[in-house]
Amino acid sequence: MQTDDLFQEMMLNAKTAFGAHWQQVSDYLPTELKKMAVQLNSIADNVAAFQLDNSQGYSPATGKLMLQMQQHACVSVLVAMTQLTLLAVQDAVNSILAALRSALVKLASPLLLVL
Repeated sequence: MQTDDLFQEMMLNAKTAFGAHWQQVSDYLPTELKKMAVQLNSIADNVAAFQLDNSQGYSPATGKLMLQMQQHACVSVLVAMTQLTLLAVQDAVNSILAALRSALVKLASPLLLVL
């Protein structure tokens, strides 16, 4: 899945995930999700490279850690830029990623190893 496709899939679910808080995050979220889509694509490429040759890229375990770091960065920015609580933002971002995972199942994407 290409970066723009990942971004669009996450944005499709964002409004529902944030619900009543959508207006508070709508200015900042697209930028953060775009950054996350770029990182997710990079993680997938590196995990796929590792699976072909374990001297290249990085393992699924490392990919999971990198995804967690990206999630924390996204959540931190949204909490800092809005008046939403950490828990509300974490729940919404987790919901967005869960929806993305469901979409990726259909494609048998390497990202499934880290999501």
